[in-house]
Amino acid sequence: MKHLLFPFFGLISLCTFAGGQRTADDILNQRIVNERRYVLSPGSMGTIVLEMSYGHTDYLTAEEKNILQNAKIYQVHLVYTDFPKNEDFRALNMSRITVVENARKDIVSDTLVKWKIIRQTDCTSEEEAKNLFHGIVIMYRMETFTKEVVELNTYIPARLTANDKKSFFEKTKDSTVFHVLNTKKWTDIAVIADFTSSMYPYSTQVLMWFLLNTNQSKISDIIFFNDGDLKEDENKVVGSTGGLYYEHSVNFKDVRNLAFRTANNGIGGKDLEENDLEAILYAMKKAPNVKEYVLIADNNAPPRDMALLSKIQKPVHIILCGTNGTIELAYLKLAKATGGSIHTMEEDLDNIAAMKEGHEFTFNGTYYKIENGKIIELGQYWK
Repeated sequence: MKHLLFPFFGLISLCTFAGGQRTADDILNQRIVNERRYVLSPGSMGTIVLEMSYGHTDYLTAEEKNILQNAKIYQVHLVYTDFPKNEDFRALNMSRITVVENARKDIVSDTLVKWKIIRQTDCTSEEEAKNLFHGIVIMYRMETFTKEVVELNTYIPARLTANDKKSFFEKTKDSTVFHVLNTKKWTDIAVIADFTSSMYPYSTQVLMWFLLNTNQSKISDIIFFNDGDLKEDENKVVGSTGGLYYEHSVNFKDVRNLAFRTANNGIGGKDLEENDLEAILYAMKKAPNVKEYVLIADNNAPPRDMALLSKIQKPVHIILCGTNGTIELAYLKLAKATGGSIHTMEEDLDNIAAMKEGHEFTFNGTYYKIENGKIIELGQYWK
């Protein structure tokens, strides 16, 4: 058994929300997600990895229990292997859920905590099965509401000084957005940026880019989105979630005000998924004549509204943040389907739209293949 702790560097809320009651049986009755192999991608979140022996249940340490008492849990992955094939693993998985429930009951009972049941299929023998990951991955957020508000102000200075610039880049250990905006030769673009709290370290780089490029002609329109202005999850309708804010301006002051308005109306949101495609369609309505649409997205927060994909008829270039692990497949699908591209700090994937059936490619440390018209993940490689 191996327990791993990943520190959290994001800026997320600790607001409390009332949720419905849920049982361990309810969790086990939800749809199972099949994956060849589970790959942990903690990104910028706090993560407790409770790795369990094949076919056994292990327990949380005292340190892990203490962290759980003070953390805002938002997602849990329960991972097991389909071997022996077609065996009933319900009792084993129930015992593993009980480990978490005994440490903190609301991780199971609170319906705002998202559970994902993952069944690994890439094995044909017990030896192969034992080499796969088994156990529970708990993702948590530690920052308080007050801390979040304070940090937002530090990420968005009112004006630029030499010290502001220096401190900004010292705080911003991952300058993906600033780097891509500086290096790509896009002109006349609308920027669509996820402005939920986990994205402050990234989306605020757009404002710093404005400060350092006062005579810029690259960005003509800005759209920030916060996934519904604190709308309850059950009230979020695909295509009508809201929390969309627009500015047609190259004036830093206006864009800064837009950022604060977006953030203030969304601080405290807890839902993992975001309304990225709704925001893209909103941008295309508000700025129909720009040359390029650029989405600044959180790799650790998949879009909930991929059902809207067929409505997007123009290329979308994606600046993907928090890519310490594997790439969220929904963003690869979005780039390919729209004829766009994907960009991280280290790599550009400009030709994904041209890839045909059977094509294999690598990106961000992972092998992929186009199979039956879909992008599938084949596994990771060492870069």
